[in-house]
Amino acid sequence: MTDVNVLGVYMVPGHIEVHLIEALVNAAPDEFDPIDITQEDPSLPKSDWQVAYDEKYLNREGDQIIGDYYEKPGIQEAPTRIAFFFHYLDFEKPLLTSLGPVPLPAPVEMPHRLASLIEYEEVD
Repeated sequence: MTDVNVLGVYMVPGHIEVHLIEALVNAAPDEFDPIDITQEDPSLPKSDWQVAYDEKYLNREGDQIIGDYYEKPGIQEAPTRIAFFFHYLDFEKPLLTSLGPVPLPAPVEMPHRLASLIEYEEVD
């Protein structure tokens, strides 16, 4: 397994500018910060690039939330399964992470197990 493996990029119903990304990270939750996930946008300064939003830590099966940005999961072993929203993805460019660049697969419909768990809340 690479250090970060994108399991899926999912369309968010009613929000064409945002996607839910599910990934498996070969690190414990305390060793990897999802806020470091970004994507290069040469038209903007790096401080204005999009970043992971409203991340959720999932159990190994990906059908239960076990933590979030404010409360990391009690389990501190690799791998870590996470899901997060990302605005304005460019599918021609990789995601940039502290563990290296990660290519993106084409977006697909969000699986029911995630649609029933995670709700998109618009950014103010």
